[in-house]
Amino acid sequence: MDILCVGDMLADLIIREMPEEIVFNNTATQIEEVGLKGGGDALNNSIDMSRLGNHVALIGRLGCDIYGDYLYEECAKNGVDMQYCKKSTTAPSPKSVILMQKGGNRRFFYFAGSNAEFSIDDVDLSLLDHCKILQVGGTFHLPEFDGEKGSVPLLKAAKERGVITSMDVNTDFTGRWNETICGCYPYLDYFLPSIEQAVLITGKEDVRDMADFFLERGVGTAVIKMGSQGCYVKSRDGQAFYCGCYRVPVVETTGAGDAFVSGFLTSVLRGKNLRDCVVFATACSAQVVQTVGANAGMKDYDTVCRFIQEMPPLEMRDDK
Repeated sequence: MDILCVGDMLADLIIREMPEEIVFNNTATQIEEVGLKGGGDALNNSIDMSRLGNHVALIGRLGCDIYGDYLYEECAKNGVDMQYCKKSTTAPSPKSVILMQKGGNRRFFYFAGSNAEFSIDDVDLSLLDHCKILQVGGTFHLPEFDGEKGSVPLLKAAKERGVITSMDVNTDFTGRWNETICGCYPYLDYFLPSIEQAVLITGKEDVRDMADFFLERGVGTAVIKMGSQGCYVKSRDGQAFYCGCYRVPVVETTGAGDAFVSGFLTSVLRGKNLRDCVVFATACSAQVVQTVGANAGMKDYDTVCRFIQEMPPLEMRDDK
């Protein structure tokens, strides 16, 4: 096993293209599409990284309904090892209804379902002896697993076994943010939040201060995703730089951050330097934003490499 992904999974119900305003008056409005896609950070990571040529296993909690069967089949057909994934006997599948306007603006409505049941008891810790990277996805959407209940002891156990550790986060509906995840930092080689999440976790406004906040608390490398502005990277070994992003036609951006994480970890696994990891990660995001669906646009490793060669070089700027 190359990578063990642990965390959330969702059935994404995508409704497009929505009108600018919705009036609830019992009338019908014709729309372009209602689509069903697999989603959730950990599921997206696992499918993306499998398509990039890694051997990936996913551990989460499927719902006891047809959506759970759908998510299992989507992962399996994309080469994800699902034998360690649990299935609830009582809870329906987690779902996200995504209302999308023309131009890509979105509004999400989230139902936790079986994600709310997922706990450390669902994770076979012996698998840490057989993986190279542990990626925890969907933090803040896993109330029985987040923080000291599950992610902290799991990350600690991984570090004790010499496994490379990484984590991404989601929206914290409780508003606790840093209070929930502060115990994770000393056991994280890589932490990859979006800038919107980093602001709320750290209480800082400057991206450099956000990165310092994480490094001072034990994170090895902080990679803060900044959407169309690229990303900011700072590591404990003294590297600090900004990286721009590729200019491609954008259909919608759901899953772009998960694709970035997947590309980044794929490059880490291949022994690339930090700048090359970020370039490949950014190229992976550029694939996903050109299609509808959180992971539908991910290509294989060689195709992403050709994309990098064919596109103008990314802007890199050292932070001195």
